[in-house]
Amino acid sequence: MSTGQIPARQSARLSRLNAELSLKILTLLAVLYTLYFARSLLLPIIVAALIALFASPAVRFLVRLKCPKPLSSLLILTVIIFGVGYGVSLLYTPAATWLERLPLLSSKLALQVDGVAESLDSLKASMLPESSTSAAAKEEENPLNSALGTSFLPLLSMLAQTTAIMLVQLATVIILTYLFLLFGGTLLRNIVRAASTLHEKKNLVKMYQTIEQDISRYVLVITVINTMLGVATFIVLSIIGVADPLLWGVLATILNFAPYLGPFVLTLLLTAVGFIEFQSPGQVLLVPAAFLVLNVIESQLVTPMALGKRFNMNPLLVVIWMFIWGWLWGAVGVLIAIPLLVCLKIIASHFELLPYWQILLSAESSADNNN
Repeated sequence: MSTGQIPARQSARLSRLNAELSLKILTLLAVLYTLYFARSLLLPIIVAALIALFASPAVRFLVRLKCPKPLSSLLILTVIIFGVGYGVSLLYTPAATWLERLPLLSSKLALQVDGVAESLDSLKASMLPESSTSAAAKEEENPLNSALGTSFLPLLSMLAQTTAIMLVQLATVIILTYLFLLFGGTLLRNIVRAASTLHEKKNLVKMYQTIEQDISRYVLVITVINTMLGVATFIVLSIIGVADPLLWGVLATILNFAPYLGPFVLTLLLTAVGFIEFQSPGQVLLVPAAFLVLNVIESQLVTPMALGKRFNMNPLLVVIWMFIWGWLWGAVGVLIAIPLLVCLKIIASHFELLPYWQILLSAESSADNNN
């Protein structure tokens, strides 16, 4: 073999690798583009599928008790709807009260920077004559009123349109969830029947059973842990003397389904609450600090012990993953990001797919394993 053929082969191999990498990048961009622009179609389907996946063991339990499957699916779905609705009704009044108290936060912040504002006003008065200042104020008065008047109707129309879209999507999720609960098993059997070989049939059944069992266990454990965190937050904030501790306990439970991001958001909210409720800096900081202590205990001790290493994932990639799904599908995307990630990790681990994906998701390094 001549020496001139070796660089040629290396160049051809490099070109092939570059082409494969470019194809993978284009495929990823196409998938992200599809997920983003088809979110109104895909989001209700995925949310309904996840809810049905979590609720299907309860439906099977009722079926084993000789309850017809259509009635069992309807009962479980009714319990979920009424549970969520009852929780929202309990939290509506305190949430509205705190929204009304937001101007108090701005007024207290204004008092804190009152000296800076006065210095800025004096600087403005020294630089602009009084007549020009009053004339400018008069000129701005009418445009402001007209702007408010002209922007009110479009804002109201946009709000009505957004509410209608949310109601339609909510109804779609409810209907699809019921259909998944009722006909999901039939769909799975038809997919298995369509497989060409016995090995493929076994793999499909095993994949579905593994995902259902592991995801149901994961969601059950996380729900119990988050509920305990919410109860602990409620008790601690009640002892401190924060108003409406039930609201913050429920928010702690819900937001903790989005690891790292959810607790960070609640910490900011509780900082604002402490600023509104108390006067001294120590009391103000005590409110978010109490929640942070509870969250550290939950995230560093309770959750790893309850779930073990199987569901342990790299925190950096978890946050990046939630940011991506938050950009794609908003707040709902952030909440469903972790169950989707767990599904992908389970599929990859059980069927030996994408080994580099499993290595990236692992929270432990090779050095930690060697030690």
